[in-house]
Amino acid sequence: MKQTCKCCTEQNIPFPKYEVQEEDDNLKECYLLENSQESDAPIVIFFPLINNTFQKYKAPGVKQSPEELEQGQIDICGPKTPCATKELTYTEAAFDKLVKLSEYNILNNKDKLLQALRLAVEKKKRLKSQCPPKVPGHP
Repeated sequence: MKQTCKCCTEQNIPFPKYEVQEEDDNLKECYLLENSQESDAPIVIFFPLINNTFQKYKAPGVKQSPEELEQGQIDICGPKTPCATKELTYTEAAFDKLVKLSEYNILNNKDKLLQALRLAVEKKKRLKSQCPPKVPGHP
């Protein structure tokens, strides 16, 4: 995300600022990035590949049983991780774990997703109200 932000800044492409206050080992499961000062900047929802609460929960608010705890154990950052972004193929087990982790992170951050949708609708309405009305017969 930092690289995307930097690249967009260098090329004068509107993009929200990416400012993470936490250390890398304390990343959140979801970030909502927005720049309300720049109407052309997109609203970005960023899901880093993190399994903070997924380790203990199979669904938001639903703890895993002792038998299910292994499902939440995913080596995401280790040197031999099966989840490296440079990998072009995954084992079926690694793929299934990644899908479950992604699904969990989306469900666990439903409120942020809804907030982003509300912001996008408000932004669209605000931009639409700033446009001059169209005159019939003129493009």
